Amino acid sequence: MKKINSFLLVILTLFLFNSCANTKENKEENKTQKERLKIVNIINFIRLCEPREDEITEEVLYETVVKQVEIMKKYKLGGTFFLQYDALMDSRYQQLLKALPADSFEIGAWWEIPQPLVENAGYKWRGRYPWDWHADVGFATGYSPAEREKLADVYMADFKKIFGYYPKSIGSWFIDVHTLNYIYEEYNIIASCNCKDQIGTDGYSMWGGYWNQAYYPSKKKCVHACPK
Repeated sequence: MKKINSFLLVILTLFLFNSCANTKENKEENKTQKERLKIVNIINFIRLCEPREDEITEEVLYETVVKQVEIMKKYKLGGTFFLQYDALMDSRYQQLLKALPADSFEIGAWWEIPQPLVENAGYKWRGRYPWDWHADVGFATGYSPAEREKLADVYMADFKKIFGYYPKSIGSWFIDVHTLNYIYEEYNIIASCNCKDQIGTDGYSMWGGYWNQAYYPSKKKCVHACPK
């Protein structure tokens, strides 16, 4: 009887030890998971012009970025500023962003395609305004794969000329696979961001325009002209 009781005591002790160990491991794992989840990065993308609203002038857009910088510094919030090409080439933004401390702020690329980028790449601008938000003009999906690569090369060359390095991150409302892969392989970006959640509010809407076929809500074959 004593042997059985001793045996049961050993089993119970081992069970309790393993339970405590597992609980401790789970707590450590949960703690590590929570620590990993505490990552927040504020992203502000910068356009030089806004043709859809007359009252939103270039000066209004610039002053908005100035205020964003002031607020982020005030509350000690770091973040990323993505520059559309026309804003990249504007001396006001160059001066403002160059003065930001590199340990708190990152400068990256905003991948919408404005008129100056297209023309500096040697192509004809097809848009209605210097920046046209429709997907066949204002986004890389409106251009051939070879044209997309040239647009990327022009942007990256001018970015490096201004800041002294290539951007490490890129953002857009949506980026095609070819462009993203090309910039990754040629310029070693380490991060990208997309927004795919707008519903029917823009010419590049992810829910309803033909440019959303990567997210086509059906298993049926796509019969429209889909971007590659």
